Amino acid sequence: MPRVRQHVNPLKSDFLEIPDVPRIAAAPGQRLEVELGSAEGYFLFERAASCVDSLIVGVEIRRELAVAAQEEAGRLGLRNVRSVFANMSLDLARLFSPGSVSVFHVNFPDPWFKSRQKKRRVMGPELFRAIHPLLVPGGSVSIMTDIFDLAMDAMASLEEDDALFVSAGEPWRFQKRPFVPERSRRERQCGDEGTRIWRLLYRRRGA
Repeated sequence: MPRVRQHVNPLKSDFLEIPDVPRIAAAPGQRLEVELGSAEGYFLFERAASCVDSLIVGVEIRRELAVAAQEEAGRLGLRNVRSVFANMSLDLARLFSPGSVSVFHVNFPDPWFKSRQKKRRVMGPELFRAIHPLLVPGGSVSIMTDIFDLAMDAMASLEEDDALFVSAGEPWRFQKRPFVPERSRRERQCGDEGTRIWRLLYRRRGA
């Protein structure tokens, strides 16, 4: 796996107009799941091995990681994995058709702690408004983070725009259990270190 930067500014000019972003669609009758910020692809590989009848897609802004993950999926014989280089802040409507995605997984997004960097955060109202029409009716967005402030910001965005999403549990409450058993590298690390993980699960409203 190549050595690449851990944090990438999605507002950098290099990422504002990525050429040749593909259009991705599942085969008829096939479920489509998407991980936003798929990094090395650990979650993709586990999920694809468990859900062999689903198409599991990773969207990653670091080209080297996207390419390496696709190559590793091929080495593992996982034909239902697609790892694509794209900017989730801008390219989701280019990647996916309306009403085509069953679930978006957002696993440990970059927190961008400093106040002047918060505009770089990809998880917020704009992202949720972008993914809403791409989900199937009742489709889900699953979020995990070990940063409490980031989790609360995401929850506030989803709860306050309640015409788009509804909590899978009680309003303004975190989920006690993972949405799926497969784990990203960061989730495994948090488990080993005993770090608390904040989990959210919301479902799309509307037809």
